[in-house]
Amino acid sequence: MNGQRLPGLQMLRALAAIMVLTGHVLAEAEHYFALSLPGDAVPWTRGVDIFFVISGFVITLSVARHIGHPLVFLRRRLLRVLPLYYLFTTLMLLTLLALPDAVKDTVLDPANVLSSYGFLPYAREDGRVAPILSLGWTLNYEVFFYAAVALCMCSGRPLRAVAILLVALVSAGAVFKPEHTALTFWTNPLVLEFLFGIALARLWQSGGPRPDIVWCGLCLTVGSVLMIVLDSMPMPRVLAAGLPAMLMVAGATLFWPPIRVPDLRLGDASYALYLSHRFALRAATLVLLPLLPATGVGAEIYLVLALLFSLVTGMVVHHWIERPMMRGFRPRQHRRLA
Repeated sequence: MNGQRLPGLQMLRALAAIMVLTGHVLAEAEHYFALSLPGDAVPWTRGVDIFFVISGFVITLSVARHIGHPLVFLRRRLLRVLPLYYLFTTLMLLTLLALPDAVKDTVLDPANVLSSYGFLPYAREDGRVAPILSLGWTLNYEVFFYAAVALCMCSGRPLRAVAILLVALVSAGAVFKPEHTALTFWTNPLVLEFLFGIALARLWQSGGPRPDIVWCGLCLTVGSVLMIVLDSMPMPRVLAAGLPAMLMVAGATLFWPPIRVPDLRLGDASYALYLSHRFALRAATLVLLPLLPATGVGAEIYLVLALLFSLVTGMVVHHWIERPMMRGFRPRQHRRLA
C-alpha cells in the first residue's frame, strides 16, 4: 500500500490466509484418516471473502493515486499478482505432465491450461469452475475486478462507475441467468464483496469512524460469530460470508486502535502462503501419512505438522521468491512511470 501500512489490515490478511490453510488441512486430515475432527464446522475457507473485501479497500486507495492513468494502475496490479501466480500455475502444469497420479481432482486439459494463464473462467471435468491451480479461482475474480476498475477510471467518478457496473452485472445475471461459464462467473453476486471494501475505504478516507478498541473488538468478534452462524443457513454467500467479512474489515480499519502489534510479516506473506500451501500440504501428506498411526492422535499430529510446514513454506516463498520477483520488476515499472 505504498508505505501506508494499516496494522489491522495486515493482521486480517494473515488471518484470512491461515483460515483457508486450516480449512484445507482439516479436509485432508478427515479424508485420509476417515474421521471427523473438532473445528470442521467452522467455515475456514470463508477467509477468501475477507480477502475480497480487503481487496476492494486497498484498490480504492490505489485508485486515488492513479486517477487519469488506468493503464499504469492495471500494470502495477498485474505485476503484483501475475509473477507468483504464473510460477505456481507452471509448477502445477509440470506436475500434471510428470506426475499426474500425484494430483487430486485435476486432469491435464489444454483448454483449461490456456484459460488458467488468461484468467478466464473454465468449467473443469469435475464440475468446478477453476484453473489447473484450483486456488486460482479467486485470482480470476481479482483480475476481473482490476480490469473493471481500470475501465471505469476513464470516467470522472471511477469508484461510482465500478459500483454501478458490478451491480448491473449481478442484476443482469439474476434476470437473464446466463448459461455461459464466463458470464455466470462474472455475474455472480460474490463480486459485490469488492464493493463492501470500497465503501469501507471511502468511509476511512473521509475520516470516520474513529479508532476505538471497544468497537474494534466488537466488530471483529461479531463478524467472526456471524460468519460461523450464517454459514449453516440457506443464504447467498455474499450475505452469509460477505457481510461478516465486511464487519471484520471495518474493525481492522475504521476502529483499529493505535496499538503496537508484533509485525511477523504474515500479512505480507499471505499471498505467497495462499498460492504455495497446496503444494506444501501435498508434500507433507506424502511424507507424514506412512509415519503416523491411523488414529485420532495421528490425525492431530498431522494437523499440527502440516500447518507448521505450510506456514514455513509460505514464509520461505515470500522472502526468497516473491520479494526478489517484486524487486526485479520494480525498476522497469519505475522507468515506465517516469
